Amino acid sequence: MKIGIVKHLNARPLTYFFENHPDYEIVSDNPSFLIEELKAGKLDCALISSIECERNSQNLSYSKSVGVCAREVVRSILYFENKNEPLPPKEIHTDSGSRTSVALLQCIFHLVYGFTPKVIPTDAKEINLFMEKNKGSHLLFGDHALLHNAPGDYQIYDLASWWNQITKTNFCFAFWAYPKSNPIEDSFFTNALEYGLEHIEEIIHKETRLPTAIVDRYLRKELHYYPDKLNLDGFQLYIDTCKKIGILN
Repeated sequence: MKIGIVKHLNARPLTYFFENHPDYEIVSDNPSFLIEELKAGKLDCALISSIECERNSQNLSYSKSVGVCAREVVRSILYFENKNEPLPPKEIHTDSGSRTSVALLQCIFHLVYGFTPKVIPTDAKEINLFMEKNKGSHLLFGDHALLHNAPGDYQIYDLASWWNQITKTNFCFAFWAYPKSNPIEDSFFTNALEYGLEHIEEIIHKETRLPTAIVDRYLRKELHYYPDKLNLDGFQLYIDTCKKIGILN
């Protein structure tokens, strides 16, 4: 079985079982790459951006039993607003790794400012160079956001916090998806998550790029992996907003 897993820290409790089980062939990359591999029939299932589950619902099914979820903080999806340029910006350089995060920022702009900004998919390394030069406003995702070194000229917004403040709902960033022609039981994914949660200490201590206390808080408190009603309500509002502003398809 060939499984696509997200290479960022936020997904590790969901993917750790597959990473440590020799019966599975693993493809580790960004969600934006994994969805294309899944659509091409090169994967049996993949953890992908939640928006892509809906965009491709004609051919893909997905499980809402587990996922990458946040309530009031996500920490790893950050919008960097340049305080020295006209606000709000009409265009934003966005980390191309997560399409859910890009669309979420566009939805927030629609709800707060009444317009949808132009987004320019950009490599995270290039975004960091722009910020070093104090140029433009930007969106970073995953480990690129966790490890950012943005200068003081930027106001930083956590997208889960911002979404929660304006909608009073929570959010789901990623789900497991698979072809409708080859369905997979929810228990396959919930059992894998249970393994990941049982080994959460191991996951935390293997992450050496950040202080252990931050990794612990991030994986145990700021993220959760069983969607609740507020998560699913927020996700539905997000999908409805994407449809309204014409960015779902």
